[in-house]
Amino acid sequence: MEKKVLILWLLTILFWGVSPVIEKIGLRSVEPLLALFIRTSAALIAISLTLFLSPSISLSSLNLKNVGILSLSGILAGFLGMLTYFSLLKAKNASQIVPLTSTYPLVATLLAILFLKEELNFYKILGTTFIVIGIYLLFKS
Repeated sequence: MEKKVLILWLLTILFWGVSPVIEKIGLRSVEPLLALFIRTSAALIAISLTLFLSPSISLSSLNLKNVGILSLSGILAGFLGMLTYFSLLKAKNASQIVPLTSTYPLVATLLAILFLKEELNFYKILGTTFIVIGIYLLFKS
């Protein structure tokens, strides 16, 4: 694995691993929709500053189709997915909800095979099987 990829992977795991604990604490006395608004607003500020300060970003690659597709993704994952996730996180233990909601690669893999015509091979079948087994084991106890 390339050094840059390894560092980005470890940072992603760290950021995504710490975030649910912080969110669970924040959701103790805040409703999920308001919490999502605050979280998204903070992310928007950070993204805006990064875009503004990054000289390599060009808006010329944007077109109506790209904006529409990415907007749909934002509504599905950034709003609806996060709202249902925050509602679950407020109601149950983070140690159960985070792994449970982390099964989305099963859906993504199936949809990628069906709609993007990605290859279904032994390793994808094995990997998705391990995800299902892992979720079963987490909830068995």
